[in-house]
Amino acid sequence: MFNSILPSSIRKTSSFVAGSPLPFYYRFISSAIREIYFSKVSLIYHSRSQAENTHPKLILCSHRNSAFDGYIVLKAFSNIQALASIQLLNSPLMRSFFTGIPVVRKKDRQRLGIKANIFSSPSDAAIAHIKAGGNLLLFPEGSSEWGFQPLPYQRGAARIIRTLISEGVVFDIIPMGLFYIAPDKFSSKVEVYIGENICINSQKGNLSIREWEQNIHTEVSTSLNKISVNCPNIDIFEKASSYAFNKNKNGKSYAESFIDYQNNPFKSNNDNQNIENNSQYSILIWRYISFLFMYILFPILLSSLVASHFADARNTISFFKILGGAIATAIWFPILVILLFFFPMFIGISLVSALFGFILIRKKGAQIC
Repeated sequence: MFNSILPSSIRKTSSFVAGSPLPFYYRFISSAIREIYFSKVSLIYHSRSQAENTHPKLILCSHRNSAFDGYIVLKAFSNIQALASIQLLNSPLMRSFFTGIPVVRKKDRQRLGIKANIFSSPSDAAIAHIKAGGNLLLFPEGSSEWGFQPLPYQRGAARIIRTLISEGVVFDIIPMGLFYIAPDKFSSKVEVYIGENICINSQKGNLSIREWEQNIHTEVSTSLNKISVNCPNIDIFEKASSYAFNKNKNGKSYAESFIDYQNNPFKSNNDNQNIENNSQYSILIWRYISFLFMYILFPILLSSLVASHFADARNTISFFKILGGAIATAIWFPILVILLFFFPMFIGISLVSALFGFILIRKKGAQIC
């Protein structure tokens, strides 16, 4: 039997209580990793008030940079629960980083040999969670990819929305776009664009359930495309990235500049679309100098570098860097504490040096692309 290989904590969904906030442990570890790995995560609101009302929220987010996209979303909504691939919940190591309502995707069935029907319906669990007043995060693409357009949106979000509307539940649908300046680099910047609430205009009327869901799916897709990376081709994507990078150096929002360019690629043709090589070379030098000051953290940096070679695409490099670095940190920090008693002067100076390097890379080396 396939489910015999699964931990009992995964086979059972009773531990997930509808309406409950994200457990403190996951809020803490997500905040720690987010604040250490990324130099800055900025929230760009279409309207701040929409995120502050008391309605339950369904957050529909673009999926750009692996499972740690969820950590970025938690910057805006710290108590939100999420639908999570069973791949992220299938081992004690991964469960130390991730939690959520299990979802078995097609590629999970192929990779892990798991049948979807051994779990309660994730859609039903999601609906129950929102009805109980909880906030829910959903990545409609189902998987991440560093491309110039979103992957095809899955119909699950439309099914959840249709059911909630049918049952008269009052809730907000908030689209969210993630914009990484350098998705594979330590201490890079991220912007979260929180769009205007999606108002579903489609009514049931004489439509079948499938037709109604399709209309909802179209409305949701259109709204997400407006606030996500959605370029017509790779050339526009690269130019939009460069344009937004240069605007961001001058104090403008990277996300808003990117969206502006992809919507009006010819209007902005006179602006600088190229990133100065000299500027990037200078930033790289500062990054290397910063790492030299962090010599006491060499085992962690090395582990992160080695782990990154397991990535199969640019959008998973940071995923493996974070995992490798976190595992090494759990081993190396207790050793440092012990060494501190034997070599207090050397370890103390080295830790101050590492802190200086950490601050330096954020001040001088964060504008990498």
